[in-house]
Amino acid sequence: MRRLNKGLAIFRTAMTLHLETDWKQQFEKNNYQPLQLHYDELTRQIHIMAEYAERGIQRIADAMQLAVDYFRMPRDEFCQRWLPGREKELTRQTTPQSWESIVETLAKPNQRSIVADDREGANVLVLAGPGSGKTRVLVHRIAYLVRMRRENPRAILALAYNRHAALEIRRRLRELIDDDANGVTVMTCHALAMRLVGASFADRKDQCEFDFDTVLEEATALLDGRGLPPEDADVQRDRLLAGFRWILVDEYQDIGPGQYALISALAGRKRTDEDGKLNLFAVGDDDQNIYAFAGASVEFIRRFEQDYQAQTRFLVENYRSTANIIEIANALIAPAKERMKHTQPIRINTTRAKSPAGGEWKSRDSVGQGRVQILPAGTSAEQQAVAILTELQRLQTLGLDLSKTAVIARQWKFLDPLRAACESLGLPVSMADEDAPPLWRLRETQALLAFADAQGPLVKASTLQTWLAGRDDSAWSDCLREAIAAFAEETQEAEAALPWFRDWLAEWGHANRRNQSGVLLLTAHRAKGLEFDHVFVLDGEWQRQSGEDADAARRLYYVAMTRARQTLTLAHMAGNHPLLDNLPDSTALLKRPSTQWLPPPAGLQHRYILPPLREIDLGFAGRKAPGDALHRRLAELRCGDALQFTPEDRGFRLLTGDGHVVGRFSGKFSPPAGLRCIAAKVRAVIVWRRHDSDPEYQNRCRCEQWEVVLPELVFAP
Repeated sequence: MRRLNKGLAIFRTAMTLHLETDWKQQFEKNNYQPLQLHYDELTRQIHIMAEYAERGIQRIADAMQLAVDYFRMPRDEFCQRWLPGREKELTRQTTPQSWESIVETLAKPNQRSIVADDREGANVLVLAGPGSGKTRVLVHRIAYLVRMRRENPRAILALAYNRHAALEIRRRLRELIDDDANGVTVMTCHALAMRLVGASFADRKDQCEFDFDTVLEEATALLDGRGLPPEDADVQRDRLLAGFRWILVDEYQDIGPGQYALISALAGRKRTDEDGKLNLFAVGDDDQNIYAFAGASVEFIRRFEQDYQAQTRFLVENYRSTANIIEIANALIAPAKERMKHTQPIRINTTRAKSPAGGEWKSRDSVGQGRVQILPAGTSAEQQAVAILTELQRLQTLGLDLSKTAVIARQWKFLDPLRAACESLGLPVSMADEDAPPLWRLRETQALLAFADAQGPLVKASTLQTWLAGRDDSAWSDCLREAIAAFAEETQEAEAALPWFRDWLAEWGHANRRNQSGVLLLTAHRAKGLEFDHVFVLDGEWQRQSGEDADAARRLYYVAMTRARQTLTLAHMAGNHPLLDNLPDSTALLKRPSTQWLPPPAGLQHRYILPPLREIDLGFAGRKAPGDALHRRLAELRCGDALQFTPEDRGFRLLTGDGHVVGRFSGKFSPPAGLRCIAAKVRAVIVWRRHDSDPEYQNRCRCEQWEVVLPELVFAP
């Protein structure tokens, strides 16, 4: 016996093989029927043995009689007596409990038929509307392959759009198939590409930002065997694929050219031999393609059926939003051109079909009555903030939970006045900003990694959690605790190799979102994949932007709308709104008249500036000797400490409260015109190293590593 390709091959006694002289002859389906009957009978026998064991536990005499009858009665008569009404169950290669949890819990007919598809060599595209359970279907499909089709878990590759989504897929999969989930590979396209080329997120994060497209291109070239003879190319491809037979891709509408090429190479799209192709199952929604600015193209999902000779299935039952929200969202997206679901509008799921169209807020709110509201919002971002704040507080008296509420805008500048208003009134508010400090570089993260390095070649989540619990809290402690909790779930408390942990943490930080502690302010791009009980969508710049396709803004607004579960409020400032003005009249829609607002809170004209790394002089402290007092002052800084923002001959600098310089801005920083800085504080402290700097600046560094303060600045007229 020897191990071959992650399986076991058993060599038996010698046998004589006869070669078929007609090499054109192909096996047909009927050639396999005797073997299939044999396996069907084995499956039946396993179920009978399980029944024997169950009977034995309850009453041994029944089990003995079952055994006697099994050997003396015809099969059908035996099954009728001992297993009546269970004929279908006896043909399934799984337990009744597993069938129940994986298949029977799904909605009929669409979810079940998609998951329990037994066709061989069939590629599938699932067009799934918002709130339709697409991740659930993808996870149950994997579970079905493992438990019903008896596919090797290690032959299954699931590609998610970020590490957080990958963790959620794995968590749900583990609930369905327990330890079998550990064999399934779940990762992002970028992580797969890095693995194929032998690169590391951690190594790359220690350097300047790099081009993921280059890594995707390198991985695709390896899979295609470019520059190799055909035989060598096939050997290399088989080695890289490591036995994968099934590829499942989430959020297919958001892939770009590099990801498209990688998935194509994985699936063997251009190969002429059918045996060299992998089964491809993709889930996506062209209506939610919103990342064109990052290279994603809606054209890839539109040509999936042609690319892979695939069958298209639809998931359009919405389990998230009320019927009113669904109706108005359908009306908004309907005018978009070339929609793939234009004949398949989203509808409320069957079990809620008879519920009030406005949900529980139909009776709770005498004004809105659960309808989608268009709210007059004045003539400026400041007035819009007051209008939204007024409505927020009205709904709060009716039971609105701020921690389950989001305010979504197209541009961050429309959220600043609302943040100022909330802080002025003492309302809890969180920001999901795009320019968050890189988790990997945070002082707190680097301290965690230094501790992990000191533990040896292996690291365990519980050890890291104990260390974190003994540290003083900072503004970023919750992020690290969340990361290590996710690491614990990923590893199931098993020890992991230190390099693997470093790579895992680097990728996790790339898509990190801070926990919501109050009303959440975020952009529509940042809202993708999230959902909230209550959603407010702000007005401002919803017209077509330069370089966008005609429907890009419409799709983005649609994504913002469909984050809502219970209530949806759409702000409308004076003038024309390119999307809301064309909505048809409907009983699901309430166009609110102008009402009296709260008195304007202080600070509405505040602008919050979070300078990105490119606007900070990252090498400032590195040009000081290791013993310079600057390094001690940086080490003493804590998140939230007050700073001074002052001009100098070469730009702007940061000082401590007692006047010591601790940072400078780069030439790329420019304060907002016509405003002055009224406050500054430490937002984060990151670690920078000599080799992080561009080569031409490295010889000016006098330290191997140093700290850099990242500020938050508040400007006002």
